[in-house]
Amino acid sequence: AMMSAGAIAEIRFCCPTCRAVFRTGLARCPLDGTRLQETTDDPLCDTVIADRYVIEDLIGEGAMGRVYRVRHRRVTRKFALKVLFGDHASDPTMRKRFAREAEAASRLDHPNVIGIVDVGETTDGLFYLAMDLAEGQSLAEVLGAGPLPVTEALDLLGQICAGLAHAHDRGLIHRDLKPDNVVVSTTADGRPLVQIIDFGLALLADAEGSRLTTDGLVVGTPYYMAPEQSTDEPLDHRTDLFALGIILYEMLAGDLPFDGTPTAVARQNLAVDLPTVVERSGRSVDPLLDGLIGWLTRKRRDDRPASARIVGEVARLILAGDR
Repeated sequence: AMMSAGAIAEIRFCCPTCRAVFRTGLARCPLDGTRLQETTDDPLCDTVIADRYVIEDLIGEGAMGRVYRVRHRRVTRKFALKVLFGDHASDPTMRKRFAREAEAASRLDHPNVIGIVDVGETTDGLFYLAMDLAEGQSLAEVLGAGPLPVTEALDLLGQICAGLAHAHDRGLIHRDLKPDNVVVSTTADGRPLVQIIDFGLALLADAEGSRLTTDGLVVGTPYYMAPEQSTDEPLDHRTDLFALGIILYEMLAGDLPFDGTPTAVARQNLAVDLPTVVERSGRSVDPLLDGLIGWLTRKRRDDRPASARIVGEVARLILAGDR
């Protein structure tokens, strides 16, 4: 439920021995010295990882690795398995960061968050983590059909806030919150259920020395990026709240606030006030909603709401008609 395999960049270098996928054209695999091959096929499809995860197909790719749909040999459940790119798996700093983030994300246990259930290393040296598989459409796919009714947008917003509050309480920041990373499914009683995926890029906010970002790894998506992200300042939980404001805008306007290249949009997020929903889309919404978006997307973190919990409470009050 992340992205179609067709949208994933095709040609990669891979190691025929350990089956690691590389983004850079190294001559030999740093894990085992085998000469790399250029291929459009995914070397892990139809293989078994760690003696228990049977890989069915490729469902996504992120900054750190590729994500597969897998079934467990001994239990009937399906999982999403993220396997680190070979470039990262051979880098001690990245391995340390991956292990630390996996440990942190495994502390998440909330209905609105997809948590990590297993993390490990194969005998070939591949790093992997297994997550529950989020069945449903991404919010990006849902928004492909157009803007949402206000009541539905506020319900989804409230659920995203609940998941974020849980993670933020445990010192985790998502850093790449966007509609692609929010899955919407339907519960047995017909209500929408929101689950945030990919806390795999999260940052432990309080652990000393946890900012093991490597040069050249851009974390975040420019359209949802808070000013402090594009200027490389320290981030905190309010960085996620900026992204949340852009998501709410998109749910109501059916469009992002700014047009342009990713760089141009990041620049506008940094310096320009958002147009109102009606200015952008012609859709007239309650001024309280424009006010909430404006509050979430303030340029200075200190001017934004103090917590996701407060935002969820405001959404609940607007939904209840309590002005």
